[in-house]
Amino acid sequence: MKKTWLISGIIGAVLLGGAYGVSAMSDDSSWSEKDVKFTQKEAESAAKKEINGLTIDKVERDKEDGVLLYEIDGHTEEGKEMNVDLDANTGEIVKIDRDGDEDESEEKAAAGIKVKKEDAEKTAKEKAAGSEVKEMGIDDGHYEFELHDGEYEYEVTIHGQTGEVIEFEKDKED
Repeated sequence: MKKTWLISGIIGAVLLGGAYGVSAMSDDSSWSEKDVKFTQKEAESAAKKEINGLTIDKVERDKEDGVLLYEIDGHTEEGKEMNVDLDANTGEIVKIDRDGDEDESEEKAAAGIKVKKEDAEKTAKEKAAGSEVKEMGIDDGHYEFELHDGEYEYEVTIHGQTGEVIEFEKDKED
């Protein structure tokens, strides 16, 4: 009998703790423009400025880790899906997810990047002549590109402040 009560007590504690943990993880998305410094229109303009040819399909308000965000979903003229998260108080773009790529977090503000993505991509393509970009990301304030030309795989790192190539690797594709 004592064993049954002990097991029931443990199960109850686990379930209660799990429910509390889930409720603590869920963020509140019920905020309005009067709570923040940037309007939805300003957020949409910033997203369109960052991504040429962006057509906005949907804008949602969210709160993640205490930061109020505009989550902007859209697509480019080429049909690529785009997701942009913009801090509603600072106006800074904190994340860009391009065409469903695995969470290409481009934390430009935190990374202090000054070079535009298009310019960095052009430099990477020039360094790895005749190749196409397969992956792009940002790490420690630098753009990282993986390019392929059918025979070789290239990894090019572009300095986020100066636009210079700071790392280059060329490997035979398997």
